[in-house]
Amino acid sequence: MKRIWVALALGALLALFAVAPASAADEVTVTLSAQNDSGEMGTATLTAMGDQTRVVLNLTGAPAGPQPAHIHEGTCANLNPQPRYPLTNVENGQSETMVPVSLTALMNGNFAINVHKSPQEAAVYVSCGNIPAVAQVAPGTGHPRTGAAGWLAGGAAVIGALAIGGGALLRRRAA
Repeated sequence: MKRIWVALALGALLALFAVAPASAADEVTVTLSAQNDSGEMGTATLTAMGDQTRVVLNLTGAPAGPQPAHIHEGTCANLNPQPRYPLTNVENGQSETMVPVSLTALMNGNFAINVHKSPQEAAVYVSCGNIPAVAQVAPGTGHPRTGAAGWLAGGAAVIGALAIGGGALLRRRAA
């Protein structure tokens, strides 16, 4: 009987870990998509640094000259034109900035990272990416969730625990 309880407890524990909700990641990667036929695309890596966040932009297809970049409220489809957090200008496709807000706050808000064509043509957006909400980030990866893998793993763990426990119970009754 003790084996049955151990097997059920182990299966339940595995199921809990498999379906535990995501907490704020230490690092999140945001895909920056080209806008206005710019051909400029890449990634923004956001890294938690306590109550601040390091934002590293890497773009391909970007010109050598400076390009303003910001974190805006809203989404790429519906962006507030007033920047919330300025980023260091993108030069040769790269930028690194420490912003005075936690990664958790960025992920709990509704924010997007936007790159502009040039200081003179700031109204022209060339690249944008939405910062995912906490619940949309896969634990331990920093990348967006891709589906129901966690729920499937949890279900498999529960079924496995029930099969082991049931098999042990049937074996004990047969003896």
